Amino acid sequence: MFLNSIPVSAVDFSDILFQCIFAWMYRRRSDGVHLGNIPAHTRLVPYIMPSRVGGTIFSEQEVDITDTLTFLRKFNRRQVSENKTKITFFQLFITAIVRTIALKPKLNRFTIGYRMWQRNHIGINFVAKKQLTENAEEIWVLGDYSPFSTLENTADTFKERLRKATRGAGNDSENLNVLLLKFPRLVIRLLFWLIRKVDSWNMMPRFLIKGSPFHGSVCITNVGSVGVEAPYHHLYDFGTCGIFVSLGIVRREWRPDSRGKMRQRDVVKVVYAFDDRICDGIYSGRAIILLRDLVEKPEALLKPPTLSKADLQALSLKDYPPEPADSQR
Repeated sequence: MFLNSIPVSAVDFSDILFQCIFAWMYRRRSDGVHLGNIPAHTRLVPYIMPSRVGGTIFSEQEVDITDTLTFLRKFNRRQVSENKTKITFFQLFITAIVRTIALKPKLNRFTIGYRMWQRNHIGINFVAKKQLTENAEEIWVLGDYSPFSTLENTADTFKERLRKATRGAGNDSENLNVLLLKFPRLVIRLLFWLIRKVDSWNMMPRFLIKGSPFHGSVCITNVGSVGVEAPYHHLYDFGTCGIFVSLGIVRREWRPDSRGKMRQRDVVKVVYAFDDRICDGIYSGRAIILLRDLVEKPEALLKPPTLSKADLQALSLKDYPPEPADSQR
């Protein structure tokens, strides 16, 4: 409308072209699909809470993994007998998170530039140490997962990515960090200011998003592996990740069973930090209940989920394997 009111002779063609390109990119991103048909209140929330940290809510959950550990022992015995990859509890937990996102697609939303987006990949990122010592180097391990992931294929994918990252190969995030630190501090500050602006304008290059641990669906810290209880971890204002999960140590506790008899159970505490702007408390609350059920009863993770065309459309994913024949409705 604005351009229509200005005579063509009074406007340079290059200016019109630039405005058209900018308008086209303003609602298009390489990592997401713009959500324009959401309620007015949801669209206003980023203006009310422009900071991701300011919109953070925390939730704590205890998961009984007694039966899960028994399941893992049996599963790994079968894997070894078939010369296949064994899995750990952490890998099982990641598979459960991927499955939860596949079934609860609103968890994979993010806000940037005061707009809501549906992420077009399921990215699970976590920090690992090259060695289990206090002075060992920390690295980010990044990875995208198919919504049809199962325990078996997640184990193979996970181990390959971890091997490359800990050996210093194939880690886009670490390579990007090394490159940035070659510049003076003032230049780094200016670069990050520019990166934030470019990201909010939806003009972030794909290679920067791919190499950033802060542009995934979920960040995880598995501090239980080093004997530390799960902390209440913050979200990052940088990037688009709206969920941070802390996984604590496995504790042995006396708990009553269904008949009221006290039994020893293996329990792990999980702490979640959610960006409250991407979905409401009821939705996220039911999502972590679903996640707990998947972890406590992991048999469902042996097969891919049943996703309809409407489910896949809500996920808005790209570059993933086609729907398996046994998951069609």
